[in-house]
Amino acid sequence: MKTRFRYFDFSLFIAVLMLVGISSIMIYSASVWNRGDYANSGLFYRQLVYAGIGIVVYFIATMFRYENFRKPNILYGLYFISVVLLFITWAMPPLNGARAWLIIGSFTIQPVEIAKFVLILLLANYYHQLWNGELKGLPGRLGRAAVTKKGIRAQFGAFFMIPVIYFFFPYAIAINGQPDMGGLFVLGAIMFLMWLAVGAPLRIIVPAVLAGVGLVYLMFTTIFSENQRSRIEVVFNPFMDPEGYGHQLLMSIISIVHGGVTGVGLGNSYQKYGYLPEPETDYIMSIIAEELGFVGVVVVLFLLFFIAFRAVNIANHSDNHFAMFVSFGIAAQIMVQTGINIGAMSGWFPGTGVTLPLVSYGGTSLIMTMGILGVLSSISMRNRHREATRRAEIREKSAENVQGSSLHVVR
Repeated sequence: MKTRFRYFDFSLFIAVLMLVGISSIMIYSASVWNRGDYANSGLFYRQLVYAGIGIVVYFIATMFRYENFRKPNILYGLYFISVVLLFITWAMPPLNGARAWLIIGSFTIQPVEIAKFVLILLLANYYHQLWNGELKGLPGRLGRAAVTKKGIRAQFGAFFMIPVIYFFFPYAIAINGQPDMGGLFVLGAIMFLMWLAVGAPLRIIVPAVLAGVGLVYLMFTTIFSENQRSRIEVVFNPFMDPEGYGHQLLMSIISIVHGGVTGVGLGNSYQKYGYLPEPETDYIMSIIAEELGFVGVVVVLFLLFFIAFRAVNIANHSDNHFAMFVSFGIAAQIMVQTGINIGAMSGWFPGTGVTLPLVSYGGTSLIMTMGILGVLSSISMRNRHREATRRAEIREKSAENVQGSSLHVVR
């Protein structure tokens, strides 16, 4: 244990701790009104508990051998559990217009947060098998044809259709029944970015993207509820319903403008006093922008981008496809959620309930994100240990060569 801990990725962990610390401070400030109950810091203390659990989960995941996630009983067991939990939410009472939470007493669990990580594992394992010729049955035949013969139909089937049908569709069906379009969009975006990372040919990515855009438009015109369509429409004109669907966006924009470059000061936000609904969750960045200004926003985004780029760097130093693809998937999740959350609070994307990683209030989101980053830390430790061992072997061989040359000179 001590030997492995020598290669612990402190830069990644420090960035995580800094974001969790900023999150705790801003949740304490943003939740001072706490849905009309002034000076009730219950949400703040809950978040501290979640953060403590998250840190424990982070270290457990760091010490866990990430290769074990490739074992079928673990991987597909997690897949089965995550899908079942998503379907169970259909029987739960709605919260904020969606049945996206498992309600257990006073606690809520959002299974889509588990699904994000499991989808990354499923895709990483599948594409690892694809590139290493380990697939069997129909996926194996398509995979061999896609990699060797490079036929467009085989590539479309191996890179796109099989993972979509086997892994994405069950999640899409379960999430659409809640409905949680934000969670579904995050899963789809993670899948798309992983296609780019695993080397899917451009000639199948373009048709896949066009098909996805067409599917979204079809859903918008046929399946989306009036609530979902209104959330999208107010992005283009929030003043069409300033007291309804456009209210949260307008209050968020006012917060951003009010904060300016340096902010109005920590704890001095006006919008959190009942104007901006639930500011500690999806719109916590609006409060950061108001109280800490553009400078505070840049600091938070810098830390999130640092974690994402660190994940990409870890992927580039991995010695197997599975570790590489998992790291890229984690980077994709961080970037996608950050982009959607910032887009929602600034009027570039519909408000869909997507949290800001490590910053927004929420137990499931925080604990799962820290667990995922713990897996990334495990991959980083393995990379550092392998590289340190390789350097030690090179030094040892160099010393032997020098010693051999000295003996030869003496003779």
